[in-house]
Amino acid sequence: MNLVYSNHALDMMKLRSVSKDEVEACLQDHDILSTDRKGNPKYSKHIGERYIKVVVAKDDHSFVITVED
Repeated sequence: MNLVYSNHALDMMKLRSVSKDEVEACLQDHDILSTDRKGNPKYSKHIGERYIKVVVAKDDHSFVITVED
């Protein structure tokens, strides 16, 4: 996947030790798809012992806004 990461997303990935491979896995094979309060798609997936959540821009699904665990 050709994803573009916001600086915030990269900071959160580093802080939470989430790899780009994990982000891609979450987007490609998510367990849950919801939306955040601004209407952006929020993909969630169990990966190992963790529950990864990835928010992408509603008008550009290749732009990663933030990553949570």
